[in-house]
Amino acid sequence: MKTLIESLLPRPIYELLRQRRREYLEQQYFKQDFTQIKCGAYDIEAPKNHLLAKLPSSQPYRDLCTGISAKYISAKYPDGTIIDIGANIGDTAAIIATYAQNKLILVEASDYFYEILLRNTSKLPNEIIIKKVFLSDGSQVAGSFFHRGGTASFDERTEGKVQINTERLSSIADENICFVKTDTDGYDFKILLDSVEWLASAHPAIIFENTIGNNQELNSANELYTRLIEIGYAYFIVWDDRGFHLVSTTSLDVLMDLTRYLFKIRENDGKDIKSIYNYDVLCLHQNDKDVYKSICEWYKTY
Repeated sequence: MKTLIESLLPRPIYELLRQRRREYLEQQYFKQDFTQIKCGAYDIEAPKNHLLAKLPSSQPYRDLCTGISAKYISAKYPDGTIIDIGANIGDTAAIIATYAQNKLILVEASDYFYEILLRNTSKLPNEIIIKKVFLSDGSQVAGSFFHRGGTASFDERTEGKVQINTERLSSIADENICFVKTDTDGYDFKILLDSVEWLASAHPAIIFENTIGNNQELNSANELYTRLIEIGYAYFIVWDDRGFHLVSTTSLDVLMDLTRYLFKIRENDGKDIKSIYNYDVLCLHQNDKDVYKSICEWYKTY
């Protein structure tokens, strides 16, 4: 739905003002001071207004699911490689490194977060490869990043668009991938759906943030779950946006029910309804039933 200002102004003027405002906000964002935050066993550097600096009280178990998943995946595949797509400032890498000694491939497209990522991951003991690339489906996209809170979202509508060549997940993965984490603010479904053929042969564990904002994302989520089940993924564990274990299931219907729930919540956004707005879902291949059982057992006692 258009805002009042968007409705009143000619489109070119509205877009110009919108772009100028974003540029100003970004300049202010880049000038902020830094603070130290705890991620797993490590203290890392974070922009003072980064969401991670504010969330411990309201989301005490945020991203713990990634660490616990890494713990049991690593126990089974100690020589496997873990990919973190949307590595941001290295917070998830620090959590993974707390629970697993595996080689890490960290992917971050934002210049700003990439520099912080380099500093923070120098503290971690794991073998680490860092790639500054934009992962999607290998196509060319036009737009620019907009930094706010704790993320850099890519805006394809921005005036003065820059053409960016994207890479595919299969092009950066090595032959030992055992675990893929992705959180890319809107590109997770595109990355994973484009990678179905590769996933069918490599079948790593996958954890991604499922956020549904419109019908297209609802359909993409349902298609992804359907395709994953078709290629042998059989076990799924879901956590809410605060990090609490929500459900463990082998049912496609349950997954689709949860996705539809997120869609209905977004439809009613602004009505002061307290609920979850996204969740993390771990997808495990049928060969990893033992990993599924171990993670489920851990969450029965935490």
